[in-house]
Amino acid sequence: MDRFGWDDGPIETREIRPRRRHEDPQATTEYNGAWYSAEEVAELKRRFKVSQAAYIKENRDKWEQTPQGKLCLAFYDAFHAYKKYLEENKYAIQTPYGSKVNYDEHKLFEEGLQLAEEQRRQRAEMLRRNLEKAQKAARCRHEFLNGDKCAAPRMRGKKLCRMHQGMEEAQAMKLDLGPMEDPDSIQVGIKKLQAAIIDGNLDSKKIGHLAYTIQLAAWNVTRTTAVEGEKKS
Repeated sequence: MDRFGWDDGPIETREIRPRRRHEDPQATTEYNGAWYSAEEVAELKRRFKVSQAAYIKENRDKWEQTPQGKLCLAFYDAFHAYKKYLEENKYAIQTPYGSKVNYDEHKLFEEGLQLAEEQRRQRAEMLRRNLEKAQKAARCRHEFLNGDKCAAPRMRGKKLCRMHQGMEEAQAMKLDLGPMEDPDSIQVGIKKLQAAIIDGNLDSKKIGHLAYTIQLAAWNVTRTTAVEGEKKS
């Protein structure tokens, strides 16, 4: 466990509890009103999708066992079986006396077929419009090492696509601690580091490096002051 009492076991199996926003440097990402590490939020989202899929499946399985569910499934299967039969046997559209089938049952089938075809057409039209809109959208300005540019549409009001914008925002924060050449400037650096920790802009590794830098600067200031005192005397 770490110093905050967190289990270091595999994230897929361990309990994930909210972190203390202003005390735990790992509490960098908000999810459902609580704070976690970015890795924990990704795992919580994965668990939610799994549980949601399991709930949907369980709900459908129970519905299929109800009288209305069984009737609906039987209707669905019969509808497609009749449709396939008519496609394979063109003569079946006629009665034994040669007239076209015009019974209410067949009319209901034709109405259902028209509705299904209209829904399919609407979905195809929506996909076509979305593709056309995406093709017209401004492209991401990210440039790869080989000189090629990303062809994905950029986010609204941004210069990059969603993926590269996320990568850009996830880059390490550049924190200027100042010159740290005397006790006052070192104190300013400490305050800057504290603010960055509270805001969740640094991970524990970077905090450790910066804290060591401040400690080294403080030691150097003391040593420099002692040397200057010896020279004056």
